[in-house]
This record gives sequence, structure tokens and C-alpha cells, in this order.
Amino acid sequence: MVEGNGGARRYARVVASLLVTLVLVGCGGLGLLPRKADIKNTNFRSYAAVQAAYQTVSPGSTRVSDLDQIGFDAVQSPNVEVLSYLGVIERFMPRDSIKFDQLDPLVQSCIAAREGCSAYIFKPERIHEERTGNWFLDIFGFERESISYGWSAEVMLLVQNGRVVYKVMDGKPRINNYHDSVQPLGPFQDLSNTVVATASRMY
Repeated sequence: MVEGNGGARRYARVVASLLVTLVLVGCGGLGLLPRKADIKNTNFRSYAAVQAAYQTVSPGSTRVSDLDQIGFDAVQSPNVEVLSYLGVIERFMPRDSIKFDQLDPLVQSCIAAREGCSAYIFKPERIHEERTGNWFLDIFGFERESISYGWSAEVMLLVQNGRVVYKVMDGKPRINNYHDSVQPLGPFQDLSNTVVATASRMY
């Protein structure tokens, strides 16, 4: 009799687990699908903030020592690329695709200063990626839908003898991408691909 009660309880737990799973699947997983964030240069929380800081930089007046107060701290900010004058030449004249005398006079002057010329390249961005779609199809690998959204920017500050002499900014103010990957065989897709690849090598 005791064994019968134990079996009933186990059966009830299995049924309860199945019901919970069905509810989660019906509700889209209640946010259980993976998500991630790729954040670089956390000094800026939005593209507008990068633009505002960029507008504050005044070529000919802003010193390198002023940049940390503006938000472009070459020492503390992560992922900052520092170019020597040789790097500046490669940046503005890649593979001699443009002649020196075609460059902006301020860029020419900086390159002519040689060791006195350098550049700081900041690449702040905030990209978020979320998996969407049907929880059951996603978790078992049949179909995975995801969206990525956010912004990215690139700011280059050309520095000559400790003072910013030239600036340029590029970027993507609004990133919004949709991805959909379908595997008809679900968790067996990779095994199928492996079998096909092995057979092709054998024959």
C-alpha cells in the first residue's frame, strides 16, 4: 500500500512537471531564452551622448589633458586604439590610394611633425542580443530567432604636440537586426552533417 502511494506521488510529480513545461512553452518561456549584451567604452550610454562629447572637442584648442573630462579618456577608457604617425599615414593614405597633397592641411601638418603626431580612436558601442520566438523550437535547436539592437560609433582624434588638431566621427545611431536560423532535424542536424561529411571524405 505504501509502494502504491509512493508511485502515485511520483506520477503526480511527473504530471506537474509536464504541466509546468507546457505553461512555460505556451508563455514563450517567460524570458528563459538566452540574451547577451556587448558593451564597449561604458563612458557613453547612448549615441547622442557620444555626439555631444564629440561636439565639445575643439580642434586647435582642446588638449589631450582635457579629453578625460569630455569622456574620451585615452588612458582609462577601454578598447582605445593609439596610432603613431606611421599608423596615421596608413589610416589616411591606405596603400597610396590618396596623395599626401590631397589630405586636409591639418592632417598634412600633423604627419609632417612625425613623432609629434598621433591619433586616438575610440569605438564605443552598446549592442544587445535577445533570442525570441518559440521556446520549445529554440531549446531543441529546430529554429532560433534573435534580434540585435543598439548603436555603435567611431571617433578619431588627431593629436599634434599634445593638442587635438583634427577630428572625425562615424557611426550607426540605430542598429536593429533580425536573425532566423532553421534546422529541420533539430538536435540531430549536426549529427547528420557529420555523417555526410564523413561519407564524402571516404568516397
